[in-house]
Amino acid sequence: MMMKKILVIDDNAEIRKLIKVSLGNKFQVSEADSAANASLRLEQDRPDLILLDIMMPGINGLDWCKLIRRWYQYNDMKIILVSALNQQHEIMEGLQSGADGYITKPFSPTHLLNEVNRLFSEPAI
Repeated sequence: MMMKKILVIDDNAEIRKLIKVSLGNKFQVSEADSAANASLRLEQDRPDLILLDIMMPGINGLDWCKLIRRWYQYNDMKIILVSALNQQHEIMEGLQSGADGYITKPFSPTHLLNEVNRLFSEPAI
């Protein structure tokens, strides 16, 4: 069975490192520091899942999530927003942008792994 691919998009290098350490044993993890730089990774790596920060310079995670959902070739890709925005209306806005999940920062590596595993075990619609 091939290892699932995860693309981490976050402007914070420490967060990217934490995610990579947390998931690197079970998944193939690539990273980008902005949505603009993630476009190339998206095409080259064809990830199964994107872990996407919301508050980033340039195009933010919500807008990028909406954009990805418009591209038919990425319709089957899972997206989890990972953000310090933790108010209920912010979480709802994130899910309404097309995300499959939402994790608030700070998060535990165990919680992150559980969310990723949950999404990968759900049947495709």
